[in-house]
Amino acid sequence: MKRKLFLIIVLILLISISGCGGKKDVKKSLEEIRTGTEGISVSFLPNNPPATIHVENDNTPFDVILELKNKGAYPQPDEQDFYVNVYLSGYDKNILELDVERNDVNRLKTSLIGKSLVNIGGGSDIVTFKGKVKSSQLNVEKYEPILLATACYKYSTTAEPSVCIEPDPYSTLTQKKVCEVKDISLSGQGAPIAVTKINEESFKEKTQFKLTIKNVGNGDVIKEQSIKKCDPFGKAENDKIGREDLDKVYLERVTIGGLPLDCSPFAEDSVRSTQGIIRLVNGEGYIVCDLQKEGYDAYKESKTAFTTPLKITLSYGYRTIAQRSLQIKKEMSGNN
Repeated sequence: MKRKLFLIIVLILLISISGCGGKKDVKKSLEEIRTGTEGISVSFLPNNPPATIHVENDNTPFDVILELKNKGAYPQPDEQDFYVNVYLSGYDKNILELDVERNDVNRLKTSLIGKSLVNIGGGSDIVTFKGKVKSSQLNVEKYEPILLATACYKYSTTAEPSVCIEPDPYSTLTQKKVCEVKDISLSGQGAPIAVTKINEESFKEKTQFKLTIKNVGNGDVIKEQSIKKCDPFGKAENDKIGREDLDKVYLERVTIGGLPLDCSPFAEDSVRSTQGIIRLVNGEGYIVCDLQKEGYDAYKESKTAFTTPLKITLSYGYRTIAQRSLQIKKEMSGNN
């Protein structure tokens, strides 16, 4: 009887430990969704294309296969406004002909979902370019192009740090407070653009937040409306990425308790607003946002300091590039 009782107790303990472990895993997953500094990565699959292509006849076929992975947190299943454009360049179009299979590109909109609770690793997919070597245009024995794979896409960053609101910053009374107004440093938010620092300062009628925004990824920031210019073989001059298209991030909103904050300065508008474009210089920029005491009831009515989440949402275009060296050797026939 004692032996049975002992076994029952052990079984209950094992179930309890297992349950606790499950809860811990869920919590860990929630924390991991918005971490890291990458968005969409692009890479060449091994041997696609092969390192060397031997050409004997005209129109020798070969494939270039790219793997794309979403290593960030955008988009979530309920966020549908997402697309990726993929291009190849770096080669002479008179010698090589490379056309993407459009079905692959269309599929990317749904397959490259961001990290989520149901898919902690994020989505992935492949894009295939069908290629051929036009031997009749190859007037040398060896041609060594470097293929550049370019992925351009829209992305979004969300940061939700807790901040301290001090309704009476100039009070001389000594009292216990749940928080102190201080600067905050942040890590990656599961995106190549991150809010890295928040400098906070309290005044009598408002709290001010200086948000530092940085390109923490390995690619280029592009104005969202300029993604269509990413094609390296763009024909018209205005189809090419220019200086005015780079290093621009759009501030969608900064809110506390659902209340949008007025911010400045914006790169393309001198007026204070809740939305606008932030320019990055050497990969970094900033915006200053104000929470007015009069407009926020919790702030106006509270007699002591309290914490509240500050939600920051940014959107932008991003360009990531990978490269692969290729050797094309023209096999000379015995008749030559």
